[in-house]
Amino acid sequence: MDRSRPLAVIPCHNEAVTLGRVVAAASRWADVLVVDDRSTDASADVARAAGAEVVPSDHPGYDGALTTGLAVAVAQGREAVVTLDADGEHDPDLIPAFTGALAAGVELVCGRRVRRNRLSEHILGLVGEGLMGVADPLCGMKGYSGALLTRWFASGLALRVNLAPMMLSRIAGQPFAQVTVTGTPRSDAPRFGRALRANLALLRSFAQARAEARRVLHQQRPGG
Repeated sequence: MDRSRPLAVIPCHNEAVTLGRVVAAASRWADVLVVDDRSTDASADVARAAGAEVVPSDHPGYDGALTTGLAVAVAQGREAVVTLDADGEHDPDLIPAFTGALAAGVELVCGRRVRRNRLSEHILGLVGEGLMGVADPLCGMKGYSGALLTRWFASGLALRVNLAPMMLSRIAGQPFAQVTVTGTPRSDAPRFGRALRANLALLRSFAQARAEARRVLHQQRPGG
């Protein structure tokens, strides 16, 4: 295994229709790990046929699948990790832009989508820009250095919709980069839905992730 080769981590729940194309494209730029979140369709078989390694999620849900994949990345000693969705909304051909920024020395690369589906994403875009300079905190396509992921796991923080490593890095003032993310819009409903309850849950996750990261960083300071 070449630890210097990037790893693309793709959480998956019943995405057999789009997953093959995503994996095939991502495989041009990285090793691909698909984390199967209890799919009942042929997602796992499609992913393997397209060249991905497939592992079952240790815990249900989006965060559970991503946490499983990121843990594999850390265990393998990967130096650069890119997370992206299985539905095609994140163009896999953007992976080199993420890994290039990581190779240039930042530990975090945040995607910035051209199109957003939910009210909460627009609200948190404004909040994230003002608080941390991050234009699209909820974008699932992110790039992480192995060192940042190791710090995040050591912190014990929950992933919080792929927000916690970003919060630890940005609140600490570490340099980061942003990449404009394009892709194919979903034809069905977004994974978290567009309803008021889903929007409130995403806003709450952002607030929790920020508060928890601030607490951990405060405790790590001398005399904290």
